[in-house]
Amino acid sequence: MSLDLLTDDLLLRLLKAGDENAFRTLYERYWKRLFAMACYKLKNKEAAEEIVQNIFVSLWEKRAALQIEKLEHYLFTAVKYKVINYVDAMLVRQASQKNLPGITSDESTEATILINDLHHAIQQALAKLPPKTREVFTLSRFEKYSVKEIAHHMNLTEKAVEYHITQSLKLMRISLKDFMIISVPAIITLLK
Repeated sequence: MSLDLLTDDLLLRLLKAGDENAFRTLYERYWKRLFAMACYKLKNKEAAEEIVQNIFVSLWEKRAALQIEKLEHYLFTAVKYKVINYVDAMLVRQASQKNLPGITSDESTEATILINDLHHAIQQALAKLPPKTREVFTLSRFEKYSVKEIAHHMNLTEKAVEYHITQSLKLMRISLKDFMIISVPAIITLLK
């Protein structure tokens, strides 16, 4: 009997009972999409593959104790947090290697790619802001003008400047939500 037509809920019940075919069906149903997401975030096929494999190993090993309501949400959330952990570990390793002269690493290239992607995403998010809001945001976050200075410079009230800053931060957080997992201090400072 083919299990491909069964819902995730039914497959999860079978998985809890130790059904290897149910596990294989879930693996085949989700592996490519999870791998694509991890690969997109990390720009590293080997790391993405390892993350997804570890998630499925954990799913099998913990099958009896699983309390999952929506499997798809569970799996994609697991990828998200594994990617966060991977990037955090990579940044820690990179920071420690800066203290050791003569050591180079592929991870510095990965970090550069991530930072370039972040820069591109920030530019795209800025382009989506209304012109006045974009100008206020730029003066506040990039030029480091105070609210009072921006108000004077743009002939606005301080309340209007605060409104534009609040609106721009909301929109930037939404636009950059995928990059929030990178834990780059620059983005944290930018969106405070």
